[in-house]
Amino acid sequence: MIKPSNFSGILYGLAISALILPLASFAQVETIAVSAEPIPNNPATTQSKKVVARIWHGTVLTSKADEYYAYLVESGIKKIESIPGNLGAQVLRRTNGNNTEFTVISYWESRDAIRKFAGNDIEKVHPLPRDNEYLIKPETKVKHFDVMLDDRK
Repeated sequence: MIKPSNFSGILYGLAISALILPLASFAQVETIAVSAEPIPNNPATTQSKKVVARIWHGTVLTSKADEYYAYLVESGIKKIESIPGNLGAQVLRRTNGNNTEFTVISYWESRDAIRKFAGNDIEKVHPLPRDNEYLIKPETKVKHFDVMLDDRK
């Protein structure tokens, strides 16, 4: 039950709401568009030069993953990083039960720089000498992507 002293307060609140709510529909609301495109001339979010990412993937038995990683770095990554036109590399690792996947991303100044290392068919895998000892179903192709945005901190 509503007390008479509260009733006038409720009526006053309803009257104010009835006046204000229709006015809110005329309010200006600014919409901000969010884009995945880099902001031009913003050094924090744009590439200062074109970079090509070369991505290779391989799977080994988990029991051999640590041994393969050491071999991969010593025989593959260090070699790649010494090639003119190479801008560095990353090695990603994911273990799923008995299998461990490796993804190598090497960064290059251009596809021409990759050709100097890989030959004209830049998508052809260039296996390491002992890859057959480790890899399960070795892949025959690598992929290349233009790096559009790299804003790692």
